[in-house]
Amino acid sequence: MTFASFGSTSPLPRQVADGWIIPFGVTSEQDTDGNTLYSGHEVFSLTLFQHDIEAAVTEAALPEGDYTADIHDALCHGIRLQRAAEYPPSSEYLDGVAKADQAQIDAYCDACLAIKAKYPFPDS
Repeated sequence: MTFASFGSTSPLPRQVADGWIIPFGVTSEQDTDGNTLYSGHEVFSLTLFQHDIEAAVTEAALPEGDYTADIHDALCHGIRLQRAAEYPPSSEYLDGVAKADQAQIDAYCDACLAIKAKYPFPDS
């Protein structure tokens, strides 16, 4: 576990060579110019799956607190990345629109909905 200053960018999990760096317990404050600055702890996780994230939080011995929302945010970020990697190219949709091919548009939408069903967001 490390403490980090993220500057004016709200932190998201970021991929590194052998896993993920996940922000936890992020707080924000205003500087004298009115800019929002973020800081918090970071932990390493092998994946963005719930069991790995929870294990990383336990092993990191973060300060006492409820990190449920942080775990939820990290899971949702991982789901967004997974979905994006599997969605069909948007050019397929645009091609269908340009040709007024409703079957192609419907096939694209169905493929996207299948990906959403495959990777549902966790309940809040």
